[in-house]
Amino acid sequence: MDRFFLAMMVSAVLLLIVASDLLVNGPSRQDQTAQMANIQPVVARLIR
Repeated sequence: MDRFFLAMMVSAVLLLIVASDLLVNGPSRQDQTAQMANIQPVVARLIR
């Protein structure tokens, strides 16, 4: 019973962390960070 309670508390805390991250950043913010990885640095564009 104690292990079940501990597992439930850990999963609840993880769910709260994910929910607060979505509230702060918003779901559209995640797409922008994924696009930032594809942008080449300025030096690489100058060399080409």
